[in-house]
Amino acid sequence: MILRNLFLIAIFLFTSGYIWGKDGRLGKEPNEYSYANLGLLISYSDSDNIGFYGSLPLPGPLYVNASRIAYGTNLRNLDNEEAEFEKTVNTLRLGAHIGIGDLLNSVSVGSVSLNLKNFVDVFVEGGIKSYSFDTSFDNDESFGSVVAGIRYGNANDWEGRIYFDFSKEVKNEETLINYGPCPPEIEICLVDDVVIEFSDDTDIKAVLDVTYNATKNFGVLMGFKTSQYLENEVFLGFQLQI
Repeated sequence: MILRNLFLIAIFLFTSGYIWGKDGRLGKEPNEYSYANLGLLISYSDSDNIGFYGSLPLPGPLYVNASRIAYGTNLRNLDNEEAEFEKTVNTLRLGAHIGIGDLLNSVSVGSVSLNLKNFVDVFVEGGIKSYSFDTSFDNDESFGSVVAGIRYGNANDWEGRIYFDFSKEVKNEETLINYGPCPPEIEICLVDDVVIEFSDDTDIKAVLDVTYNATKNFGVLMGFKTSQYLENEVFLGFQLQI
């Protein structure tokens, strides 16, 4: 119910943007995309997930972003105060972006040079993705993470991103029965736990998202993500941005 209601609100905001949006209504250039934001993310794949994300611009074309997402939460039973989760995934990446015109116009062949406008941004990010699990065994792992894609649209109304996320992913979760630890008065006891197996190959996630810039400092994010090892995921975010 929570996710459904939030998605209905987001769809209304997007529809309003398409009908009443005007170029330049926020006083920005169309390609003046913000790389400074802080947001709340809610998503659904085979379970409810919730987390936070943020991005901070650095000098020049650089920026840094981070996220912390709890997967397998029970968002629908928060009234029972049982906000448990199966795993958390943290990311920290350094990124760089450049307008497509600036990128291609710098390339010339002989006397021929291009004169393209910056109608999209190209971005690449590299860093670390770490996994933490609510298990007795130490299944926590960290891997390299690379993201690459394009950002398009109008910074005054709606904008979108198409990108690929390259990193290892959970391949299998196997329930394991082990002996101990046990209370002193019991010699042998059975304890259930989960052993996590990660993929040998890099998982390639394809992501499509759209942001409606409701005001100069507030945006609503909606998106869809596919994975080789996980269920398809839909997500919704609310973010403060500069």
